[in-house]
Amino acid sequence: LWQSVEGESASAMASLDLDKVAPFLIKLFEIVSSPASDGLVCWSEYGESFRIVDRQQFAQDVLPLYFKHDNLRSFIRQLNIYGFQRCPNASGRDRTMEFFHPMFTRNGIRNLKDIKRGNQSKKIDNDLEGCTEDTEHQAVKKQRVDYSVFRTDVARLQKNLEDFEYDLKQHTLQVQQKLAYILSALDEVTVPDASGAQDLISSPLIGSA
Repeated sequence: LWQSVEGESASAMASLDLDKVAPFLIKLFEIVSSPASDGLVCWSEYGESFRIVDRQQFAQDVLPLYFKHDNLRSFIRQLNIYGFQRCPNASGRDRTMEFFHPMFTRNGIRNLKDIKRGNQSKKIDNDLEGCTEDTEHQAVKKQRVDYSVFRTDVARLQKNLEDFEYDLKQHTLQVQQKLAYILSALDEVTVPDASGAQDLISSPLIGSA
């Protein structure tokens, strides 16, 4: 496990009295210091805080390697129990989560023994509420996208229906015109000429005199 922690941090970790350090804190230091997961979680520029860059991937790919779960909310709850504070997001748009504790720094591994559990219930509720709001925001955003796609599909179907109705009317009109033409032609063939019929009636019978 110590292979992920390099240089001075590795030797300091080895010399720690592990009985005085909570297992969660040891795992946390390993997680943040591991170069393999820098794309998901890493130290800040000056090593005074750490950042979770991609929440979903961090929960799926990193947490199960150290804990028996992939629950980000449970992980944040543990951070708050040990007094970590979430740093405010200056832009309000960046989804990166950053946490700070004065005794948890990149070069302060020996200070881990001084981090103790505390009553952070109010802070926990606030951070978890923030996570819940983010989740709800994503759900609402997805619903809006789904609704927009639904409206587009309905509009397309309505246009197709209108085109079909127009084509059907045109086809029906053509059939009616052809049928009228056929009936007119049949009338001209079957009805005898009126003048010819009159001549036949008025002509004398053969052999009469």
